[in-house]
Amino acid sequence: MNKSAFIKGAVISACVVVIAGCGTVDTKTVVSNSDGYLATNFTAAQLSQPVRTIVEKGDVLPKLFERIDFVSSADIDEEGKVSRISATNSFINLGNGYIQSRVEYARNGVPYRINLGLTYAGIYRLKSQTVFVDRSNAYQPLETKEMTRFDRGLGKPTAGQSYTVETKTGMAPQLVNFTEEKHVCTAGGAVPASTVHASLSGTAIPLDCTMTGQAGVVVGKAKFVWIADLGVAFQTEYTSSRTTAQYKVESVSIKK
Repeated sequence: MNKSAFIKGAVISACVVVIAGCGTVDTKTVVSNSDGYLATNFTAAQLSQPVRTIVEKGDVLPKLFERIDFVSSADIDEEGKVSRISATNSFINLGNGYIQSRVEYARNGVPYRINLGLTYAGIYRLKSQTVFVDRSNAYQPLETKEMTRFDRGLGKPTAGQSYTVETKTGMAPQLVNFTEEKHVCTAGGAVPASTVHASLSGTAIPLDCTMTGQAGVVVGKAKFVWIADLGVAFQTEYTSSRTTAQYKVESVSIKK
């Protein structure tokens, strides 16, 4: 809650500085063609050149799939309020570790939110945007503004190794007062990829990740399972001071 309030205030300040004001995206524009909106607005080209240079430094990661579509469920506990939601997910592989993601959440079979993102290997979000379908406008995209450390091995993790990403993030129009974040992911021992879904073959590496906020305190934890044959990770858990969530893949379709 405090983090969201800080970002909102910083965006207002930035809009005053640039005079032109903050642009908004009409929800209908996103909902009517979310795949097209994702393809246009969530690519490496939208990252700042310094951030992109750091992310891409090192060996090129192989492109092991074109697109993955999967359905998942989530059991969520928000301060004692328990619910189950369903999600329709897509991963679109842009190559070299860049993965676009689209998630449409539904309760009782009724969609209520769409999350769009550009990730590294499905783990670290380089840019993201949330759209609530019953609101007039989408939230401003949240993006990586600066990067001081990026362990590229996160895109091909090895058991027993830890990987760190240190960044400053802010809303797209934001010019100052960025939020500092530190992400650390530790890779566990290899497990069968079928632990994520029975149709997946080969081996997988579980990842335990923590996010430390500006005050140096852990503000969130997440678990992923990285699939070696695909080069992408599926999230299995999320924990914060208010919320816990456990995710399960119900079905998956892969285009290679």
